[in-house]
Amino acid sequence: MHTPILATVAKEGMIFDHCYTNSPVCMPARVSLVTGWYPHNHGLWGNANDYHLSPAMAPMFRDIQHAGLTTAQIGKLHWYTGGNWHQDFPTLDDYNRAMGLDTVVSISGPPDSEGGHDLYTQYLEKHGLLGAVARDQLRRLRENEYEARPAAVDPEDYHDTFVTHLADDYIRKQPHDKPMFLVVSLHSPHPPLDAPGKYATMFDPVDLALPANVPEEFNYDRHIFNQADVRKMLANYLGKMALCDDCIGELIEAMKARGTWDNCLFVFTSDHGEMMGAHGALSKARFWEESARVPLVVRWPGHVQTGRTPALVQLFDVYPTIVEAVGGTLSPGRFARSFLPVATDKATTAREVVVSEIGMTTPLGLMMRDARYKWWADSGRNRESEHLFDLDADPLEQTDLASAPEHHDLLEKMRNRALTWLRSTQVNLAEGSKSKIQRSREAAEKEEKPKVPQAKEP
Repeated sequence: MHTPILATVAKEGMIFDHCYTNSPVCMPARVSLVTGWYPHNHGLWGNANDYHLSPAMAPMFRDIQHAGLTTAQIGKLHWYTGGNWHQDFPTLDDYNRAMGLDTVVSISGPPDSEGGHDLYTQYLEKHGLLGAVARDQLRRLRENEYEARPAAVDPEDYHDTFVTHLADDYIRKQPHDKPMFLVVSLHSPHPPLDAPGKYATMFDPVDLALPANVPEEFNYDRHIFNQADVRKMLANYLGKMALCDDCIGELIEAMKARGTWDNCLFVFTSDHGEMMGAHGALSKARFWEESARVPLVVRWPGHVQTGRTPALVQLFDVYPTIVEAVGGTLSPGRFARSFLPVATDKATTAREVVVSEIGMTTPLGLMMRDARYKWWADSGRNRESEHLFDLDADPLEQTDLASAPEHHDLLEKMRNRALTWLRSTQVNLAEGSKSKIQRSREAAEKEEKPKVPQAKEP
């Protein structure tokens, strides 16, 4: 990879090697982040066509606001799709304010039609580029999202560059005496594989080595791919990563110009991974390491230690970590946990297990891993499947232990552990309620207490 800027940030902070998404697909992962809940709590297990997250369920931005920070998100949101939010809010501004956001600029990514209304679509239209971008994106969606070829625009007109410029401008305009919390959400390196300009040719596919879990040939989405195809995809994917790295560099320069970079808690992460040919698959939505494990880099000079940690953490743990760091109060009932004690070298572990969930139809998929083993159950090819891997001995997950008789006890232990976890992470709306008998007795006790006479004022 060519990510020198992020590498420098990582050397100045801490790398979490074992961070897992709450769901290996965009919407439920992002909803988990801002709610502090698992998919089985908030109810969204996959990407939905017409959905909006209820602000009452999502206190992250409000918790940070209450600590005295200005809140903003620029780029991809993906907490809502379609116009479903109209049921509860007159305008999107009303919805965003209810979420606890002072500023929102929603740029979902490259447009695949000319009917969009976001700022990036307007920018493309103004510069005579909208038709070319929309046709290019639509063709990729319909024919092959994994065909690696350059974008229809140059890097300076690419959507991630546009989002970064918006965020840069936002940072530079914020008052220096008011702390801010800003989420910049880039679309890349998410497919389509359309690295723009120089980024499309930065890597030679011939020079790239593939991991051993990429088969010689596989079938995906009506196409037959071989390892030469995967190398071309990977070259483009790495180019998109290099573009993201340059975008991060621009944001860092804006923070330096603001004068607060060295007092900035910086977090770099992702909502899911990418299979990139591993196990004969592309895209996400799987529990393999390539899809479910995500990057996490944290930098905060004077607070966060340098180095890397094997501590198990989850994507949504970013939320309580930030709340703790800014001296805020976490809303009750969250299952996310702060990893700040690990980052500040006050603890070595944050969780005993991490869990991921996904599914569009019942039965839904559940994954759990501890310090060594990963177990999951889901519906594969119209049948229930169960898997068990020893990640210490088999990091590429090539030897499934689920059917081995000698691992039956371990398999049963992981099943029971998952059941116990599921029972202990339920949103209980009856929690704290008292029976009528208890309420009546407490009222009687109050009535029987002798009243202390109050001294009269002169």
